[in-house]
Amino acid sequence: MQRRTALKNIGLSFGAITLSSTVVSLFESCQTTQANWTPEFFTPEQADLVSKIVDVMLPKTQTPGAKELNISHFMDGFMAHVASPEDREFAQMALPVISILILEASSKTTVSEITNEDVDEQLNRFLRADQATQQAREEAVGVWSVALSNGEMPSIPEEGVAHAMLNSLRRLAVYAFKNNEVIGETVLAYAPVPGEQKGCISLEEATGGRAWSL
Repeated sequence: MQRRTALKNIGLSFGAITLSSTVVSLFESCQTTQANWTPEFFTPEQADLVSKIVDVMLPKTQTPGAKELNISHFMDGFMAHVASPEDREFAQMALPVISILILEASSKTTVSEITNEDVDEQLNRFLRADQATQQAREEAVGVWSVALSNGEMPSIPEEGVAHAMLNSLRRLAVYAFKNNEVIGETVLAYAPVPGEQKGCISLEEATGGRAWSL
């Protein structure tokens, strides 16, 4: 594998998610809160970690947040039933890395102790880093991927892997949020029976500035 190819494969490869029957079913299953919900793909500790991460990424404001919309439940189902074997393998390798980095930085010992502030500090570190730092992390993961494909056993570039996984979690969380039924019908511009056509008007005039629900 060439480094350029490896760089394209960093993180989870769900850039273009289609609304298949499986994905639609996952959305429907997440509409109601399940008190006894058990993750299928994540371990209980990983599910707790992912829930905390996406809740900081998509907090409750005037609109429901990730926790209220059960976004982490959708993500667990997506990883269990839709994601490729390669994506599953990467996630199971990367999530413990993120957990360790957050615990070390916050001087905590268990994921249950991690606070929103602890998560936000690491999101700032990885998702808001300057361009040069992000590029260096991506290059490190690219070199690591090439070495793995060549049968070597290099050490994991922890910062690069965490950077890639957090970006992947953000993309999937935003996708789940924008396609959630509650957001589609109450936050985005929604027409149950589309049909009226108004040409040459601004988005502000058409929908009050809101994007259309799918």
